[in-house]
Amino acid sequence: MKSNFLLILLFLLLHCSTDLRQVPPPTKNGNLSRTKTNLPIVIGRFEILSADRGVYTDAWRLAWKGHLQSSGIFSNVYTELDSTITKDYYTIDVEMKTNYSDKYNWWYTWPAVYPFIGIWPIQYRIAEYTVEFKYKLYFNSELKKEEIISKKGNAEEYLYGFYKVRNFHRMIEETNLEAVNVCLKNLETSL
Repeated sequence: MKSNFLLILLFLLLHCSTDLRQVPPPTKNGNLSRTKTNLPIVIGRFEILSADRGVYTDAWRLAWKGHLQSSGIFSNVYTELDSTITKDYYTIDVEMKTNYSDKYNWWYTWPAVYPFIGIWPIQYRIAEYTVEFKYKLYFNSELKKEEIISKKGNAEEYLYGFYKVRNFHRMIEETNLEAVNVCLKNLETSL
C-alpha cells in the first residue's frame, strides 16, 4: 500500500514535457498536372541542428519530399541523385534549427507543487517556439538562391499546464507548416 502511494505521488510530481517532433503532413497546394518547371528537384543535404536530430531527420526529409511534390512546382522530387534520369536538375539543401522554451507563472501555479500536489488546476504555462529554415537552391551545381526563413509561435495553457501539452504540439506543428509554406512560395517565385 505504501509503495503504491509513493508511486502515485511520483507520477503526480512529474509533468509532461512537450514533444518537439511535430512534423507537418503535406497538403495539396498546387495544380499537380501543370508544374512550374519540368525539371526535377533532389533533396540533398538535410540537417536538423538539435540534440535529438537522429530521431526525426528521416521523417522531416520525407515530409519535405511530400510538400515539394504536393506544391506543384517541380515535376519530380527525389531524395537521391540519379544522373541517368536527367542532366539538368535542381538541388535543395536544408538546415533546420528549432528553439523551444516554456515557463510557468508561479504566482498561480505554486499550490500545484505544494500543498495541493496534482489537484490544483491552475497551472499557467507559457511556451514559445521558433523554427528557422536555411535553404540553398542549386541549378545543377550553381547556387541559384539562398535564404533563411524564420517563424515564431506561442501558446499558453491555464488549466493543468503540467499535463496538457496538446495545444503546444499543435502550435509547433502549425509554426513548422507556416515556415515550410513560406519556403515553398519563395522557391516558386525564384524559378
